Amino acid sequence: MRLNKWIMHQTWEELVFMHWPVSEEELRPFIPDAFELDLFEGQAWIAIVPFRMNNIHFKGLPKVKAGNHLLELNVRTYVTYNGEPGVYFITLDANHPLGVFLARTVFGLPYVHANMRLEQNDSSVHYLSRRTHDGYPTAHFHATINPISPPFPAEPGSLIYWLTERYCLWVVRGSYIYKGPIFHHNWSLQKSEATIFTNSLVDFLPPSIFESKPMTYYSASLETYIFPFEKKGRIPRN
Repeated sequence: MRLNKWIMHQTWEELVFMHWPVSEEELRPFIPDAFELDLFEGQAWIAIVPFRMNNIHFKGLPKVKAGNHLLELNVRTYVTYNGEPGVYFITLDANHPLGVFLARTVFGLPYVHANMRLEQNDSSVHYLSRRTHDGYPTAHFHATINPISPPFPAEPGSLIYWLTERYCLWVVRGSYIYKGPIFHHNWSLQKSEATIFTNSLVDFLPPSIFESKPMTYYSASLETYIFPFEKKGRIPRN
């Protein structure tokens, strides 16, 4: 990947990874057949990731302050295509109407409209979201995150490194499979505690999965660069 070929810059701020283990059998029905579930030591994972996207800037266009930020809350898991690992998004709630429209129509990503709020104080971050997208069931999320460690880089080979150091997304659009390359430096993470008051984002999975506390990490800020999507395959015809 040639780093000078990026098309969009984004800063991800106040980002939280909340991960739960899930069985392959429970998750498989919600992932397109074209992808293999990516497993860590035989275990699949589901994540909820809220954050603020700031300083959105398309390469070659003037920087515009109005509308260059949004709140996002995604539900994601991990897949491979032809052996290449990446992220697969099940849903991406966001509070930016134009951004949702463009992401759905241009990239085929499952963004949905939501009313969202992020509140922050010296010791915690609060996320609130209510989905409003026509044709989708209402989904609410409300959680408080408390970082409890100094920032640190994830150790290569560790589970949290495997979960977070991902450099592409995979999406099915029409009859084709696309890869969305992403570049960023390694995450600086803080181990955190999550108090989840409401979570109906993942009602498609058994509620017993979410009875346990999630493995939670917080990151204050990360610069990211998005590259043109690449057509990588075609869905086989039945």
